[in-house]
Amino acid sequence: MSRTYLVHRHPGQSFLFRSSIPKDLQPKFGSKQFQLSLRCGLLKQAKSLSQHLHNVTQKLYTTIRLGSNQIQIDIDQIKQTLRSELARLSELIPATSLNEQPNAELKANTDPDDKKTSLSDLSERFIKARKDRGFGERTTDDYLDSNKLLIEVFGDLPIESLTHQHGRDYVEILKRLPTNRRRNFPDKSIKKLLRMRGLKVLSPRTVTKHVERISALFNWAIKQGYTQTNVFRGKLEPSRATEVHEKHFTQSELELILGESLPAEAQKKGRPERYWVPMIAAYSGARLNEICQLDVDDILKQDGIWVMDIQQNAVDKSVKTKAGNRLVPLHLKLLELGFLDYWEQVKNSKKTKLFPNLKQGFRATYGDSVSKWFARYLMKLEVKKKGKNFHSLRHTVINKLITNQVYEPFIKELVGHAHGSITLDVYGGKKPLDVLLNECVMKL
Repeated sequence: MSRTYLVHRHPGQSFLFRSSIPKDLQPKFGSKQFQLSLRCGLLKQAKSLSQHLHNVTQKLYTTIRLGSNQIQIDIDQIKQTLRSELARLSELIPATSLNEQPNAELKANTDPDDKKTSLSDLSERFIKARKDRGFGERTTDDYLDSNKLLIEVFGDLPIESLTHQHGRDYVEILKRLPTNRRRNFPDKSIKKLLRMRGLKVLSPRTVTKHVERISALFNWAIKQGYTQTNVFRGKLEPSRATEVHEKHFTQSELELILGESLPAEAQKKGRPERYWVPMIAAYSGARLNEICQLDVDDILKQDGIWVMDIQQNAVDKSVKTKAGNRLVPLHLKLLELGFLDYWEQVKNSKKTKLFPNLKQGFRATYGDSVSKWFARYLMKLEVKKKGKNFHSLRHTVINKLITNQVYEPFIKELVGHAHGSITLDVYGGKKPLDVLLNECVMKL
């Protein structure tokens, strides 16, 4: 494109169209040239627009020559004609293409880094948005871990520089990374790790989780206007399931798990949590860490009903979502088994936590040790199968309530799921505890 048509004086401002008036018409207009803002900051688009306006002005000049003195027109009128032409084109071309950074004033009212948003910038904004929506600390930590891995693989690139090839490469790199790399290879870079052979690599499930989290990051980025494409979507081919793995326990498995072996496991090493945590999960559907992080004060009587108060109300507590903050009525079976006696015993010992043997670490939750023990316990009972773990108790509760045709909003409130309906989430309110106890919990 000849510089005759295009002018760009200052970065961040619009390109200008410049027309050199033919010498024979300069006396008529009293000028050698004029300029007009294209209201466009994109070079490629500006080139196209300026070429089009050049063609229009050349036709105007020809018409003026042919009409000679019969046509009375000045530069302002030519500019008005060209502005009308730009307006017509703007209806045919997306406004974002024509109007991006049209002038310094508009630029000041937009994010100057939108086109240069780095992966770390995007990650920071995404994590803040997740926390604002009430996502639990562990969930946001998982997202942050995946985001950091992405940056470790590619560097802190501008998000607009990522291509579909990056998406394909990322999946292949994940498949070759070793497990526990930070612990086992703290000083080795991704590049060095990829050169090593004979290592135990990430499981397909872990690879899938990392890819899904990054895809969620870019889906959010698209909705927020930071980018237009999710280059990670669809890059991981779903594995073909050759068999279906039931995630809930059968009735016979549940009876075996909660049978006489369970109190024996608890008494053997003075670990009462090994008895009460599975029992509470089996009669409430609460998540493992929701139970293990309970304080003594979280067991209370409200409206004449004993409840667990599951809340993210301390630095060492977390819930998965805002819906996870809830009161859970205690099943009468737990009271019959002596849970309140255990609670009274811990309370009298002046302990803060309901299960004082359980500890929280830097990367470990209160429930981690119970989770590992429970896996060993299932193997001992020969119940350990693919897809069966502590979380299966939660699946079992939900499956049993659905089978017993319990009203779905009651189930969601019990287990801490959002209703997924504005009407129910905002206007439905919490159900009375006696209704939740009798119409839901006691159906287990």
